Parts: sequence; structure tokens; C-alpha cells
Amino acid sequence: MTVEEIGHIIEDWAPKWTAWEKDNVGLQVGHRTRRVSRILIALDLTKEVVNEAIKKQVDLIITHHPPLFRPLSSLTDSDQTGKLILALAEHSIAVYSAHTNLDFTRNGVSFTLAQILGLQKIRFLSPLAGTLSKIVVFVPSTHVEMIAQEMSAAGAGVIGQYDACSFRIEGTGTFRGNSESKPFLGRKTEFERVREVRLEMVAPTASVDEVVEGIRKVHPYEEVAYDVYPLKTPSTNFGMGAIGVLKREVTLESFLRGCKRSLSAQSLRFTGRLREKIRTVAVCGGSGSDLLGAALSAHADVFVTADVRYHTFHSAQGRIALVDAGHWETEHSILQPLQNRLKEAVQRSTQRVSVMMTQLSTNPVRSI
Repeated sequence: MTVEEIGHIIEDWAPKWTAWEKDNVGLQVGHRTRRVSRILIALDLTKEVVNEAIKKQVDLIITHHPPLFRPLSSLTDSDQTGKLILALAEHSIAVYSAHTNLDFTRNGVSFTLAQILGLQKIRFLSPLAGTLSKIVVFVPSTHVEMIAQEMSAAGAGVIGQYDACSFRIEGTGTFRGNSESKPFLGRKTEFERVREVRLEMVAPTASVDEVVEGIRKVHPYEEVAYDVYPLKTPSTNFGMGAIGVLKREVTLESFLRGCKRSLSAQSLRFTGRLREKIRTVAVCGGSGSDLLGAALSAHADVFVTADVRYHTFHSAQGRIALVDAGHWETEHSILQPLQNRLKEAVQRSTQRVSVMMTQLSTNPVRSI
């Protein structure tokens, strides 16, 4: 299995097109075609993680936070990032990062955080909008299933927990081919009426070209008639943050104690009344302060995130309990699901690849 194939496994779950536009996700260092036999997963790329990878003879490190976020003006051993990249190159170790695309996908960072905190009926706090298109194509009934399957294979027809979703309606198509045409049905230069099926499927806007290419590949017509409509429908598979409900109502104090324990947090910063009853919980792994408005609109009783600014605590006071549980603390739990998913994919491929999770904490923050 190659570095590129491992990347595809991750991107099938967390597509790169869902990432924040200024983010740098995907392969950071290394050759795409390099064979991989050992993988190490970590939240951050640190000197200690690189040393661990070298010691364990790892071929690929997968991180959540990308080590290369801003363009480099040089690559030398005069700074920490340069030292790490040079060490990786010297030992032929590739690095792949899944950052905000892993934040924004179903069962990604925020969903995992919600599950760790015991939430039920989990959904996105702020679903991504404007990411979907509807593709409509007109086909003879004899080719509907073939074309629908090709569209599905290219990423169309996924709605929430369902795939192969389509709408089909029969109608009449008309055409007249010129003397140079080669019609699949009817005769050239004659006006024709044929029974056709209008086939509709939704697809990520980023995948439209691939879906259309798939249609053209198997469509029997010389000229393929299709439409693409941009949709404002919020995605059910991609979004920011998550929200759910606790099994039963608890006090904020009880919730905070459980939160601290579940996340292995040394301390919590919060605003809110300890005796206040809470049931609906909004979360966002990492820096999610900008979703405070969404948490309020969703009528959450408490919002758990990290890197909360002083003035944001002021904005929340008296309106919602706000908890800063720490950046590493709200994200590190994603490593286990990522490891599990890669192991399952490797087992299905029947190739021998070891997938390990770092034994080190990359959290630079300490409390006394």
C-alpha cells in the first residue's frame, strides 16, 4: 500500500474539499508512490514524535495539525520546522495531515468529542452549506442503472446515512440529427420522439466534473444532455461542531467533573452557574469560539470548546455555560477512531501494514 492509497482512505472519510480554504491538508512531506508498511498517528508533529517514528522504523506519520501551514522561505536546520523536515527526509518518512477536513466530517473530531462526553442524538452544530449540486441527466431506460451506478461510484447520490439516492421520472425527448450525426436511437435527419428517463442525483460540488465524466463514459448518446444546479441545502455529512443531548439532566458542576475526567484535562476554564441544570450540549474540538452564536441559536445549555478569548466569556455570561477544556484535550480523542478506520481498511486490502498510535502526549500546555 502506498502513501497515496493511505491518503485516499482518509479522504474518503474526510474529503480535502471540505477543509477551510486557508488550511493545508494532505501530503506534507514525502513521495506519493512510496510503499508503506508502518504508520504512526499523532495529533502534532514534534521532535519527540519524529524520534519515535525513526525508532519504530515508520514509513508514514499521520497528524491532525499540519506542520507546514505557512509558505517556507527556506528549509534549513536553523529553525525547528526545518530540522524536523530534514530529519524526515533523511529517514524517508512521509507526513500526511488531516486537519479541518477531519474537523468538519461526520464522526470526525467534534463528533468524537460529543461521543466521549456521553451525548446522544448527535448532529452538526453548523452544517456546511453551498457545498452540494444536483446533477440531472436524460437517458434511455435501457441505460439508467448503468449510469446511476457510474454516478454513485464518482461520489453522487449520498444523503446522510444513505447512498445510491436518486429520483427518476419518465418523459419524452425530441431531437433531429444532421446528416453527420450518429444517433443511438432513430434516424439521422428525421425528427424523433423517444422515451427517456430524467435521472437526478446530488453530489458534492467539488465532485461534479468527475461525476459528469463518469456519465459521458457510459452514456450511449453522441451528445449527452445534462444539467447542474447549485444547491443551498445544508450538508448532512459535513459541518462545524456538534450538538446532542445527555442521557439525563445534570448540574453544570456534575457535567464539568465528568468532562474533566473524560478528556484527561488538568483544568477547565468556564463561565456559568454550577447548580444550573443542563441537558443539551454543543461542542467543537479545538478553537471553536466563533460557533458561540450557533450554540446559542441551537438553544444549547453549555458549549464546550477550546482557546476561548476573555471577551467571548463575557459574551456568553448569563446566556450559556461556556467551557474551555483545552485544545489538545478536545482533539486527541480522534486518534483512536482514525487508527481504527485505517486498520479496517488495511485488513480489507489484505496488505500487511502496521498502524500505531503515538505513546506520547504532544500537549505543550501545563497546569499547576
